[in-house]
Amino acid sequence: MGRSENTINHYFDILKALFNFAIEKKLWSGENPIKEVMPYVIDQKRRAYSPDEISRIVKAAGRIEREAGAQAGMQQLAKTIVLLLLYTGMRMGEVLNLKWANVRGDKIVLRRTETKQRKEKIVPISGPVARILAGLEKRRRDVYVLPLRRRGGEMRAGWADSLIRRIREYSGVDDFIFHGLRHTASTIMVSEALGRGVGLADVMKVLGHSQVETTLKYIHPDFERMKKAVEVLAEKAEK
Repeated sequence: MGRSENTINHYFDILKALFNFAIEKKLWSGENPIKEVMPYVIDQKRRAYSPDEISRIVKAAGRIEREAGAQAGMQQLAKTIVLLLLYTGMRMGEVLNLKWANVRGDKIVLRRTETKQRKEKIVPISGPVARILAGLEKRRRDVYVLPLRRRGGEMRAGWADSLIRRIREYSGVDDFIFHGLRHTASTIMVSEALGRGVGLADVMKVLGHSQVETTLKYIHPDFERMKKAVEVLAEKAEK
């Protein structure tokens, strides 16, 4: 009908939310007929944030947490969510749906049905993540790691959009999106960890990439330095 792909996605999100609500209230006895509808893939510009931007984003998320009331949903976990995404490189959906059963000792284990690539994924738990999880354990509400009062897809989408707007407002990072934190984590792991006893395959496993090309795209920030290194090598070899 001449609507944009973004608008069509939004309409189907609303329709899916209405059916979820009807099912929750026992007004619809069947499954959600919109469940299997695949949204259009919208090409968003994704980039890694600078250290200064990360500092401002974390500070903004902390402010949102402090200002949030007891009934504020995702906003009362703003900084927690931002840090988990940044420290693990996990996707937003993986963090929101993370269960305590996925936390096994010093690692987070996601089953095939819990990842985008439909492959088991293992994320080692670093010190900062362990401290975040310990704090969340004290606030445990149910089987989920994040103690949210409601978990319907429409609720998460609304909370996430609101949280994104607040972080943009407080941080001044006008193009902030949650996936940008994963992009940042990926870039840091590829550009800083490789060559320190860490292989490309290790980074692929943490990020859950099935194709090496997907991981390699995060090398671009250091490409000029890599090129310089090869040029120096060639100069030495020719002498």
